Amino acid sequence: MTTISRVAFLLLLTSALAACASNPNVLQLHKVTAETIGLASTDELTMGPVTKGKEDFLGGAELTFKATTAKGRVFNCSTFMTPGILLEPPKYSRLTCTK
Repeated sequence: MTTISRVAFLLLLTSALAACASNPNVLQLHKVTAETIGLASTDELTMGPVTKGKEDFLGGAELTFKATTAKGRVFNCSTFMTPGILLEPPKYSRLTCTK
């Protein structure tokens, strides 16, 4: 491999990794939280600020937030976010909400 092709390969690899979606998709998180709590619509749910924990070596991070229903019930929620690769949105697992 020539030096120019190595540089081009490294630039391509770096740009592909930089395209990983590591920011929380709050709209998707809002929908999943409403379903988990048992609400019929996301209109019945208000979410507080989402706090992102320290990322692991693959870019995954624990997210915590408060969810309040229209009737005033408050839940402390957390989920694990795995970043999407290239154009895929991030994925959420282990969503738990406690009063």
